[in-house]
Amino acid sequence: MVSKDKIRATRFQATLLWVSSAVVFVAAMVAYSGPVVGVEAQTSSAPQLKTISIPVEGMSCVSCAARVRRTLKSIDGVQHVEVSLERREAVVRFASDKVTSERLESAISSLGYKAGKARVVESK
Repeated sequence: MVSKDKIRATRFQATLLWVSSAVVFVAAMVAYSGPVVGVEAQTSSAPQLKTISIPVEGMSCVSCAARVRRTLKSIDGVQHVEVSLERREAVVRFASDKVTSERLESAISSLGYKAGKARVVESK
């Protein structure tokens, strides 16, 4: 038969385990809530998006247009690119706080094409 002292000790240990688990859980929740609040604060200020049209001279085939598109799309801050071989232009939507229109023009020129002066199509 089990003694009353042993039963009390077992109950005490179980209670202590439960309380310590609750303390760890609460501490983890407090520590985790810090970054979540920070993320909400960052996402509340939406990036300033601009859409520009850049004339591109020298593209002669679909591969040229695809190359310009890939290059522009790889730049940090660029969200969407459409390159038209027929109209000889690239339409680019980008975060103006991360990249400039001059940087986009320079990227096109570095491929060997002649990038004209960008004009703003839309700004949000």
